[in-house]
Amino acid sequence: MNCYRRCPGINETPVEDELFLIAGDSGDIFHLDRLAMSLWRALEAPAGEAELLVLFGAAFPETPADTIERDLQGALATLLDGELIEVCD
Repeated sequence: MNCYRRCPGINETPVEDELFLIAGDSGDIFHLDRLAMSLWRALEAPAGEAELLVLFGAAFPETPADTIERDLQGALATLLDGELIEVCD
């Protein structure tokens, strides 16, 4: 399983209960939904997929594990596509 970390040069702008990320190079602005925002915060330190699944499983114990895994994969893909996070060694 992959390990992920935040890309350097991403600026955070919290607005009330929401979080926007601004890519340093392009200036693109990304609005994070609640899951992506939680994932961004969880990646303050690099983390592997297994570690993230355990973390989100504990945070949402009534949600089926396969739903958490699917949603987490979607959020990771969104953050990767936006070049907000990267795979680390």
